[in-house]
Amino acid sequence: ILSSPDPYVKVSLLCDGRRLKKKKTTIKKNTLNPTYNEAIIFDIPPENMDQVSLLISVMDYDRVGHNEIIGVCRVGVNAEGLGRDHWNEMLAYPRKPIAHWHPLVEVK
Repeated sequence: ILSSPDPYVKVSLLCDGRRLKKKKTTIKKNTLNPTYNEAIIFDIPPENMDQVSLLISVMDYDRVGHNEIIGVCRVGVNAEGLGRDHWNEMLAYPRKPIAHWHPLVEVK
């Protein structure tokens, strides 16, 4: 029996490819279209903003096995395309929420 996933979002703060911190949203049960109205906050000194990026992973929670990655996107100075554009826009307007839709990519 195939059931809908129980998705949550894991956000990892990366510096030089190393994970410094990670935070997670709540799990939304049994849905393919979750909505998260949650803030995830990392305290980053301004002088380090050009050295960090965010890896955003949408995960399927599994109580018995291991959680599976549904897809990922990256936002930051090292990201490509929209991920870099979004980061630069956030840096240009500090303390202002900047929202964009990001496509998820499969993990290779």
